[in-house]
Amino acid sequence: MNKLYASQLSQHLQQQLAGCYLVFGEEPLQKQDCLDQIRVKARQQGFDERQQFRLEAQFDWEPVFSAMQSLSLFSSRQIIELDLQAQKLTAATGKELKQLFDLLHPDTLLLLHGERSPAEISKLSWVKALPKDSVLLSIYPLDDQQFQKWLQQQLRQAGIQFSPDASQLFLHHCSGNLLAARQNLDKLLLTFGPCSLDEPALADFLADQSSFSVFQLSDALLAGQQQQAFHRLQRLLGQDEEPTLLCWQLHREVQNLLQLQQGTMAERAGLFKQLGIWPKRQPLYQQALQRLPLNWLHYILQELASFDRQFKGGQLTQLPLALTHLCSLFLAPVPKAFSLQRYEQR
Repeated sequence: MNKLYASQLSQHLQQQLAGCYLVFGEEPLQKQDCLDQIRVKARQQGFDERQQFRLEAQFDWEPVFSAMQSLSLFSSRQIIELDLQAQKLTAATGKELKQLFDLLHPDTLLLLHGERSPAEISKLSWVKALPKDSVLLSIYPLDDQQFQKWLQQQLRQAGIQFSPDASQLFLHHCSGNLLAARQNLDKLLLTFGPCSLDEPALADFLADQSSFSVFQLSDALLAGQQQQAFHRLQRLLGQDEEPTLLCWQLHREVQNLLQLQQGTMAERAGLFKQLGIWPKRQPLYQQALQRLPLNWLHYILQELASFDRQFKGGQLTQLPLALTHLCSLFLAPVPKAFSLQRYEQR
């Protein structure tokens, strides 16, 4: 089985079309684009009919097996699609899928897709039973740099030009939400056609649709990016993100920083590996280590513990303020004019 990322699919399809594709990930727009690319390539090679199935509770597998074993009524080649959605893939499901793989033949393209993590899917036993020329396509959310690159490509294709300020505004409003970004670009093209837009014109058009994860908040805090961090926190609170999850992520980052700060420079490479911090994120930790001394990291840990006690005890009356305070502690050591511990002791 071959493993590819979404960005590698176009080049792969220029060279070949596999008999079976697995497309998994939680980023809906990239996933849909990849499925469309595979379908277009398949139609070019004579796969003119498509049968679709969706895995649900009490799923009847018989129509899928019948489709795999029968020739198309309208063409000599057909695509069989099975949407596994976000379903937990049990051993019984794996057994049925293994039997499907045995029925693969050159006139049938099997396309499986779902919302579960590619890393999780790749470990399942039925995936390991796939034919060697099958492809597992992994879909991951774009980071800030990848998002900017994607945006520039979309703008070129649409014939739209943003001023530098307009580009920053668009990123601010849609960062982390690829589907919202695409929808806004489509609406811009329908409204104005190919055009040039400055910040005031774009501001009248946009609504704030950015969506972030706790991990993206962590990245901004480690990098010391105050504006981005508070914007991401605001959006997370608007998404009703569980406060305990936010606190848990901050606690995890402090623990990592403490271990790195206590080690020597020579030991850091080994510590990064031990803590499971990928090379791509290591510069973020290096920036935080330069700003935050050991005693300040211990203070953050104490404040996090105080937040946890007060939250679980129902004592926090201004939750957004408390979380903003915790995030601000990652940006730089400041005078301890406000302290959750002091508030707790009242």
